[in-house]
Amino acid sequence: MARELDVWLFADRIGTLSLVEGRLGFRYSTDWLSRSDAVALSSSLPLRAEPFDDHHTRPFFGGLLPEGQLRRLIAQQFQVSSQNDFALLDRIGGECAGAVTLLEPGQAIPTLEQGADVQWLGDEEIVAILDELPHRPMLAGKDGLRLSLAGAQDKLPVVFDGARIGLPRNGTPSSHILKPAIRTLADTVTNEGFCLALAGAMQLKPARSQVRSVLDRPFLLVERYDRVANAQGQRQRLHQEDFCQALGVVPEMKYQNEGGPDLGPVRCSSWPGQSRCRRLRGNSSPTPSVASPAMLWLSKS
Repeated sequence: MARELDVWLFADRIGTLSLVEGRLGFRYSTDWLSRSDAVALSSSLPLRAEPFDDHHTRPFFGGLLPEGQLRRLIAQQFQVSSQNDFALLDRIGGECAGAVTLLEPGQAIPTLEQGADVQWLGDEEIVAILDELPHRPMLAGKDGLRLSLAGAQDKLPVVFDGARIGLPRNGTPSSHILKPAIRTLADTVTNEGFCLALAGAMQLKPARSQVRSVLDRPFLLVERYDRVANAQGQRQRLHQEDFCQALGVVPEMKYQNEGGPDLGPVRCSSWPGQSRCRRLRGNSSPTPSVASPAMLWLSKS
């Protein structure tokens, strides 16, 4: 029996992710394809009426999920296989990297006009989350939370208003990524904060970050480059993908020392044909901007 999830880009339903006999598939909706401002979900999934098979679908959608032990712990929380990308996206694919949201068929994406649903946290609640993340990545299974970020380190999408930290609930876009200290390595928060500050001093334009602590527990707060505030101060998602998603490389083959792409194909992925360049820069996007894959060369960890 086939299972399906609606795939949303920004505030538009653009297609369907399906699972049939253990294999993923993706198809753009006819409504999306008929629009003059339609853009592709990924460089590896160009606009077309024909469906994409598992080989072409899994690199992008699998690349939305955490990796390694984080993925295994999340799968245990929901009692599903850690290899089942569809089941994991069904559980945590509400707030992903870029402008992608996955919802049950017929479920509408929350609009900006409905307002943000944020659970603001006190200091003791933040400390409790720092303690819980190593055992419950992304706070998987918490009521109202469907959060996902790629990578193998503990992290959590949060909302930060300059003074308070909160959890984005029920489809509310996050604004920052909270990264706790790695317990097995010394001074990781300070080190990463310093490296980001150093990159800024070298005019490399890294994501803005700040080292913070609550009740003597340090953590790094990194501003999301794939989120932007509109004129009314409401957060909006910007679309982006990493190099492996753009190249159609599955997550387990993303690292070069394990057979993943080197600088050759990576360089080519950021110099596609003219029409694709315009799309990646966002000139044909229905929202203000689309981030190029090149933005992710050093940003995912």
